[in-house]
Amino acid sequence: MKTKEIIVFAALLLFALLPNILIVCLAGDVSSFGDRLLYIFTTLALYGAGLCLFHRRAYLYMISLGFAFSIFELFHLFLRGTTTSMLYLYMWFKTPPEVLWSMVMEYFWIIPTSLILWVGFYVLAHYFVERKHIAPLRWRMPIFAALVAIFYISPMHVCPTSFLNQLGRLASFAINVERTLPEQRNYTYNISPNKSKADETMIIVLGETSYAQWKELDYQDSLAIHFDSVYTTCPVSGVAVPLLFSRATPTDPLPFFVEKGFIRAFNEAGYYSAWLSNYGYHDHFLMRIADDCSYLSYLPFQPDTALLVPFREAMSQPLQRHLIVMATQGGRDSLSFAQTPYLLRQLTDSLRVTHQPAVLVYIGSDNIHLTDDYSELHVPMMIWTNPNYRYRHRPLLRQLQAHRTQRFSTDGIFHSVLHLAQIDCPLVDSTRAIGCEKFEAAEKIYYLDENLCLKYLP
Repeated sequence: MKTKEIIVFAALLLFALLPNILIVCLAGDVSSFGDRLLYIFTTLALYGAGLCLFHRRAYLYMISLGFAFSIFELFHLFLRGTTTSMLYLYMWFKTPPEVLWSMVMEYFWIIPTSLILWVGFYVLAHYFVERKHIAPLRWRMPIFAALVAIFYISPMHVCPTSFLNQLGRLASFAINVERTLPEQRNYTYNISPNKSKADETMIIVLGETSYAQWKELDYQDSLAIHFDSVYTTCPVSGVAVPLLFSRATPTDPLPFFVEKGFIRAFNEAGYYSAWLSNYGYHDHFLMRIADDCSYLSYLPFQPDTALLVPFREAMSQPLQRHLIVMATQGGRDSLSFAQTPYLLRQLTDSLRVTHQPAVLVYIGSDNIHLTDDYSELHVPMMIWTNPNYRYRHRPLLRQLQAHRTQRFSTDGIFHSVLHLAQIDCPLVDSTRAIGCEKFEAAEKIYYLDENLCLKYLP
C-alpha cells in the first residue's frame, strides 16, 4: 500500500470505528477494565474478519452500510448511556410512523449531515483505496479462522450466539404479546364493585428516577413515608412498567400476557381511572396498560407540571372513587426533576384538606442510567396518605412504617396498591404487599436486563 492510501484507509477505518471507540469510553455497561478489553477484542475480531474476506475498497463499502445503525447506536449511547439493546430496537419498531417521524424531525439535522459524511467516505474509498486484498490468501484464511473463533466464543452480547439467543427471546416475547391480546382484552378479576358511598382516591406517579436523584431532592412531608430499599425490575420502561402494573415478575412473565394490570381491578371495584402522561405516548407496552383507563391525556414534550390541568379535569368527574396514573419524565433531565417537588406538593395539597381517604404513591419505574452496578437498580418510592386515610387505616400505616427499610421489588406494586385501596382481590399475595402484616422482604431481587436476560441481586 502507498503512503497516501495507508493514511486514507486508516482514517476511514477509524471513522467507522468511532461509535465503538465512544462505547468503550462512555457506555455504562462496558465500564470495567475487563469488559472494555473484551469489547475491544470482539470489535477488532469482527472488523478484522471482514477485512480478510474482501479487498480493501469493497471492505470499506461494506462497513459503510452500517452507518445507519451507527447513528442509532450513538443516539442510544448519549440518551441512555449504554450499548444498544435488542429490546430498545424492538420498541422503536413498535413506534407508530407518525410519532417516529415527529421524534426524528427533532434531530433532522442529523440526516443531511450523515449523508454528507457517507458520500465523503464513499468518494475517498473509491478514489484513494485500491481493489486489492490486505494480504495473500495463505495468511488471510488462518487469521480469518482465528478471528471468527474469538468472535464466536465471546460472552459479549454482540457475538453470534448471544445475538441469536437475544433475538429468539425477543421474537418469542413479541409473538406472545400479539397472540394473547384477544384473551387479555376479555380478562376479568371478578371483583364486585364496592357499594360504600365513601369517596376514595389513589394516585400513582411514575418517574424514571434513581434513588440518588431522589435523595438529592430531599422532599419533605410529614405525611409521607419514604422507602429505602426499592429496586426496579428492568432498565427499560416498556418492561419495567408492565411488571409494575401486573402480577408478572422477571421469573414469571406469563401474567403480563394473559391478565390485565391493576387498573382493570380498580375499574371493576368501581373506580374512575385516568392515565396522564407527557412521555411514553408512543410506547406499545404502556399503551396496552393505558387503554384500560376511562380518561386518557397525552401532553408530549410538555413539562411534568402541565399534567396538573388534566389531573383537575379527571378529579372533577362526578364519581366517588378515582385512580389517577401520572407517567412523568421524572429524572430524565434536571429541568423536569426540578419540577417534581412542586408537582407533588400541588397533588398532596389538593388531597390534604378533603374528607375523602387518599393515597399518593411516587415510584421510580426504571433508571435511565442503569448499569450492571447493582446500586443503579435502586429507585425511590414514597407513599403519602392524607389525615382521613391515616385515621381509618392506622394499623396499615404502622406496617408501612415497619417495612420502609426492607428490600422490595417493584413487581410487588400490584399487590401493594390493591391492599392500600382495600380492594378484595383473590390474586393479591399478602406476602408481597408492603403494607400488609404478612409482608416478606425479598431475599433476592430478580430483574431483566435490556436484552431480557434474567439476573438477580444476592
